[in-house]
Amino acid sequence: MILMQQATVFSPSPRGKMDILVGGAKILAMEKRIDPGGIPGITQRIDASGMILIPGFIDGHQHFTGGGGEGGFHTRVPELTVSMNFRNGVTTAVGLLGTDSLTRSIENLYAKTQAFNAEGLTAFMLTGSYWHPSPTLTGSVARDIVFLQPVIGLKLALADSRGPHLEARDLAALASDVQVAGLVANKPGIITVHTGVRSQTLDLIFEIVEQFEIRPSIFVPTHVNRKSEKLTAQALNLAEKGCVVDATCHAEVSEPNSSWNNAADFALKARDNGLLGQVSFSSDAGGSMPIWNEDRSRIIGMGVGSPASLLFELELLVNKKGLPLEEALLPLTATPACIYRLEHRKGTVDVGKDADLILLNPDSFSIRDVLANGEWVVQNGGAVKKGYFEHD
Repeated sequence: MILMQQATVFSPSPRGKMDILVGGAKILAMEKRIDPGGIPGITQRIDASGMILIPGFIDGHQHFTGGGGEGGFHTRVPELTVSMNFRNGVTTAVGLLGTDSLTRSIENLYAKTQAFNAEGLTAFMLTGSYWHPSPTLTGSVARDIVFLQPVIGLKLALADSRGPHLEARDLAALASDVQVAGLVANKPGIITVHTGVRSQTLDLIFEIVEQFEIRPSIFVPTHVNRKSEKLTAQALNLAEKGCVVDATCHAEVSEPNSSWNNAADFALKARDNGLLGQVSFSSDAGGSMPIWNEDRSRIIGMGVGSPASLLFELELLVNKKGLPLEEALLPLTATPACIYRLEHRKGTVDVGKDADLILLNPDSFSIRDVLANGEWVVQNGGAVKKGYFEHD
């Protein structure tokens, strides 16, 4: 058992200075003071005074097996490693395919998801990719969700020249399949929608919600923080209808000529509309971030998403934008926990929850230590738990 003493706890709600007892991968007790002499079996006492303790981050959009390839085979992004996540505070992640479902496969994604679970990360995945019909493992989207334990929903692209060109009836049928499969398997049954840059944005979702009375909250539109007045208005409208809308984090401040806004800025706009609780953040880690020529016909450069962007946007929200930490943490913790039906296990610091915890230095906003399922994975800023083939 581990006793963490006198950390300033944000659950995300502020709890003040607390002692936290961890054992068997769970938070066993939280008190103002816990007498270690009265508890047999304590193996480690951690002085957390002066540190902020927060829940581990839940990142709902990662390319576990790498993404991209739009610039040729040499631009295929490598697979993520588990220590990349741990070093950046991610203790739960959802993997998916991106543009490339030709040289990447659902089979490969499934194997990587299970590998991450074996290495200590809580990992789930989405079946499908940009395309329709969706690539699957069992032959159907619904069967993947029902029969494959880590599969919790579907990935799909809209308003992207690289994605499918769906009719409303196609999307409505797909949404119904996902919803029924989620009910049968008692899983989230969501559709994460990559939102591209074409002028249709999220029109198709509004069309099927109105025409077929599809429940809007089945959709989790992502990349909603592009610089598009129409997309912003649609995303906030969907949030009002019960959707959680996902902003993609960046590890730098948006420039005036950028095509995107920071996730922090989108969160503030949602907050102004009373909708902060309907916003999640994700990193797009492992995803390619192509730099296009003027008519978007050719790649002239390539960036890669990183889980480090989550902490960057959190620090931006708190230290540069002035949002209280307890609110800034919501898109990284409690809100995604609800999307993925993990609120009974993750997303808050409470007795009985999984011991996914981050000790944060309040001065530098850097991560000192991370516990994932009660096991040290980062100590003093360095990864102490690594993947099977990771080497120093």
